[in-house]
Amino acid sequence: MTVQREVMAVDQDSKPRLSVFSKMEKMIVAMAKADNENGIVMRAKRNLFSDQIQSFSGCDIVDWLKRQYNITDVKEACYLATNLCQYGYIYPIDFKLSSYTVKYDRSAEYRFQAPYFWPFRKDGTADSIKYAIYLQKRSLRNKQKHGLEPYEQEAFDKLLKVFADKKEFIEKQAREQVSEAKKQRRTEKILLDLQERAFWRVHRPRPGCIQTMEEGPKRYFQPSQMAARRRKNKDTYRAEIKFLKKALEKPKPKLSKVLESYLTWNEQYQEYDPFLDQNAALPSNPWISDDTLFWEANDTLVKIPTELRVKKWAISFFNLMKDEQGSHEFEVFLSTEYSQENIRFWKEVEDMKHGPRSMIEESVNRITSEFLSNNAPREINIDSKTLETVNRNKEEMKGKPESLRYIFDPAQEHIYLLMKKDSYPRFLRSDQYINLKEMAHNQPIKKRFFGFGSGKTQIKRQTPSPKLKRRSTSSEREANSDISGDSPIHSITPMHSYSTGNLKDMDMKQTPSSSSGLSPGQTRRRSDEPGRTRSMNAGDPRRKSNLEVPRSFPISTEKRKSDATLLSLNVPAKNNIVAPWEGNQ
Repeated sequence: MTVQREVMAVDQDSKPRLSVFSKMEKMIVAMAKADNENGIVMRAKRNLFSDQIQSFSGCDIVDWLKRQYNITDVKEACYLATNLCQYGYIYPIDFKLSSYTVKYDRSAEYRFQAPYFWPFRKDGTADSIKYAIYLQKRSLRNKQKHGLEPYEQEAFDKLLKVFADKKEFIEKQAREQVSEAKKQRRTEKILLDLQERAFWRVHRPRPGCIQTMEEGPKRYFQPSQMAARRRKNKDTYRAEIKFLKKALEKPKPKLSKVLESYLTWNEQYQEYDPFLDQNAALPSNPWISDDTLFWEANDTLVKIPTELRVKKWAISFFNLMKDEQGSHEFEVFLSTEYSQENIRFWKEVEDMKHGPRSMIEESVNRITSEFLSNNAPREINIDSKTLETVNRNKEEMKGKPESLRYIFDPAQEHIYLLMKKDSYPRFLRSDQYINLKEMAHNQPIKKRFFGFGSGKTQIKRQTPSPKLKRRSTSSEREANSDISGDSPIHSITPMHSYSTGNLKDMDMKQTPSSSSGLSPGQTRRRSDEPGRTRSMNAGDPRRKSNLEVPRSFPISTEKRKSDATLLSLNVPAKNNIVAPWEGNQ
């Protein structure tokens, strides 16, 4: 609330807290540190009341700001210190009009304000009743030292009229505070008086001074209401009619067609979204695991892009140009066809549109001399009508840097359509794109396994695993199995399949026997122990179990040769799951 001559706002109890005040408070806390190395040193000075009060000069705070924030200009440091003073975080000992501005001077002395009196503190609100109590307290004390100034006396008279029903309460509170102040020591009373005066100087400044805590006028109408009250003339109605005519001319497809197009688009791009499809984030989803290899493989420019990234370029020309890696590969292809100037022109115009305003005129002249002039070293293929439109736009927008950003739009659109219809289909059929797909399809991707204490990595390819030859039947495996772990059963590499095959040949007694047959880095589960498995299957001729993914075992060369001649179909057991069509026929 600001006391003025005509109008005095009474209900200004709560204001929004800005982030700048939190930064100022951190700055004051760093200044007020007790150590001499990081904080400001306080020195005892004798004030106008002839008492020793610790304070610091304007030079001290300016030097601290320059040292702490690497400020080279003294004016900038003085401006920052002045803001701290005007917002009430520091206050001068001598309250003069010139003390509102902090100068690089050793004669002006300042102190840190108590946190209770900082702006926007819940316990230190600056409402009108507290201001009336403060003025009443000063009027009850010595008028020579604590007398009210003319503007304060005028504000006090207005407050007594406004709070006429609370006059007794205000006077009672003021007398209690005066009696409490008499019990304090002289130095404490002087400091409290200085702090209160500094607080109310910020929230109730004298006329003609800066009102730092004042907010702008409140908006009584919403922007839509203000627009409704705006007067409409002929131009307004003409613009509205033109807009409505354009809206009527636009084709309006059926809702069913719109939904169908949305579904088609979703199905097309679903395999490229890691949140919708797990295979889109190979080798692992970085939002789920701690492996960042997916982000590294999909960096802006990489040696070999991923397979999904290359496949996405074939969906549309927009996807190719949006990807920086794709536009780079397309530029390399255009250089082989001696039409590299088209994409170079398109990129130069895009950089000019999103570049700084100060470089627009220079960019326009450079693009014109390089691509559009008569003797241009990289002249692009555009028709005379488009070139005439560009030159006309350049003459009309001369002297308007902001409007010069879009003078090449007709030529850029012409080149974009030319590349989309002519060069883009040839790029998809070129050997360069085909080789990129093959390299991306066959590149190894390192996948990280987060096991218990296992920090090993395993190489995983995006291609399917090679097909292995047919293995032996269950009867042969039973005959060749033993407990030592040296039998051929421990050298078979099982493959995963969802086929169950012929259930009559299922081996009920086939289990891996010894831990010596396990591959390195694997641990045996309790269900894989031989004794436990036999005890479970002793009384049940038809064992029921769910299909599980088998563990990996090394395969021997002798066993692979012996299995190649077998023609019988193998029934998948728990550790032997192979589809019938995956072996030699």
